[in-house]
Amino acid sequence: MAINNGSEDANLPKIAVVGVGGAGCNVITSIHDCGLNVRTIAINTDKVALHEGTRADQKIYICREVLKGEGAKGDATLGKTCADIHRDEIKDAVAGHSLVFVIGGLGGGTGTGAMPVVIEAAQSQNIKTFAVAIQPFAFEGRTEVAKTGYQHIRGVCENSALVSNDVAMGLMPSLTMNQMFGVINMSILRFVIENAGEAELEYARKMAEPRSDAECPMEYALSQLSVAES
Repeated sequence: MAINNGSEDANLPKIAVVGVGGAGCNVITSIHDCGLNVRTIAINTDKVALHEGTRADQKIYICREVLKGEGAKGDATLGKTCADIHRDEIKDAVAGHSLVFVIGGLGGGTGTGAMPVVIEAAQSQNIKTFAVAIQPFAFEGRTEVAKTGYQHIRGVCENSALVSNDVAMGLMPSLTMNQMFGVINMSILRFVIENAGEAELEYARKMAEPRSDAECPMEYALSQLSVAES
């Protein structure tokens, strides 16, 4: 099965990948830059981060009237409220797709609070939906908020997976933070590819080819860092 965003063969499944909040939008930028033939959608309450720091096929700026573009400031309840206000806009963005991936970070406001709303917006249209949640570092002190947020995600989406920043750091101690996040982004991309079907892009195929850690330590770490379905 080839991945399709609706621009080619109408008989192929149409795939949308949605990033929610800061971490989710960072992943979406990476996927968008890969040129993978999926529709990338970015959702955020932070106006500057969304419009200046994110690349995607479509951007949805939520809660502009309430937050004035300053973000949810770590308040997951506020993040959910913002997504609820824009629920119809989100539904319109994912409408017509046969498969949707929703990606976001846990422990903050927008990703934690808005992801379940985005998932429900897709599922209400009988769209098969996957969720990938990124667990914050333990030293950030947001473990309990993240845990509760993931419980809410699991409550609305059985096809949920969790990525741990702490596990990634343990596997890649010699890499810079940016390199490590790049590996995490690629592990999520691989998860999308494996669950959506065969990627059409040669770049994505090459990312899946095994290489020794001497040739490419980042790809070696990626092979060890699986996205764990929970």
